[in-house]
Amino acid sequence: MAASLKQDYAKILKAGADLVMISPDSLEEHRKYALTLFREELPYLYVSDSSLDIAQRYGLIRKQEHPHGGFYYRSLWILNRDARIIYESIPWEGNSNIEEYQRLFKLIDSEPGEWRATCGVRESQKLHAELKQRK
Repeated sequence: MAASLKQDYAKILKAGADLVMISPDSLEEHRKYALTLFREELPYLYVSDSSLDIAQRYGLIRKQEHPHGGFYYRSLWILNRDARIIYESIPWEGNSNIEEYQRLFKLIDSEPGEWRATCGVRESQKLHAELKQRK
């Protein structure tokens, strides 16, 4: 998903929207992930929710661990200019479903995104193995 959103970030901005990624990972873990996978930091804002306050408040905690690890649901939230939620998708399957990924671009009146079939899955598995070895 990060790979697709990275390549489509300019389209999101052109549509007058922006992207904020919220994750339980620390800022340093996120930075290492981006540098290892893309050799550069991701262009959009990243917020660390290591305390899981945001996840708990918005119902993003899984009851069972995801097969790739983690208890945090991926989700998509679209807010209007008054910061009111006008769309939410929990869990957001944009990383494995092209129609779901394209829905984001339709909702913000953007040209279609260029979803990548792997959406970083293979690269992510390799990265997780590399990061485990570093610890």
